[in-house]
Amino acid sequence: MKKIVESKRPEETALLAQELAKTLRGGEVILARGDLGTGKTCFAKALAKALGVKGMVNSPTFNLIKVYQGTKFAFYHVDCYRLEGVDEKLKDLGFEDFLGEKDVITYVEWPEDGPSSLLGRKDAITLTFAFVDEEERRIEIDDPR
Repeated sequence: MKKIVESKRPEETALLAQELAKTLRGGEVILARGDLGTGKTCFAKALAKALGVKGMVNSPTFNLIKVYQGTKFAFYHVDCYRLEGVDEKLKDLGFEDFLGEKDVITYVEWPEDGPSSLLGRKDAITLTFAFVDEEERRIEIDDPR
């Protein structure tokens, strides 16, 4: 299923994340693409909250991977931004250890900078965030499930 949504406020982006959370059954890999400031982390925070994660969820840019426990699933928030230009052999980070695990939802920002195996996943849900203007965002959802 492909869907394009226009979001005029962060609250609208959060509602979209909540809708997606209702459909997750475990093992999903979500790839979030888009320029800085387009709403990828806003979406991740709302998704984590909808999955029952308590406390603060923030960008894992300096940690690369942050793990949170929700009520039913663990939420792995991955940020590959700092991996741009890094040799492919160094990009593994143990991804294969948790991608697709039934008790994990994996949300990856900047997947194009991560291991090539991420972009080759035919089962991944892809979110593409883009500026419409200073306030509005276009979010394209490609969900192969």
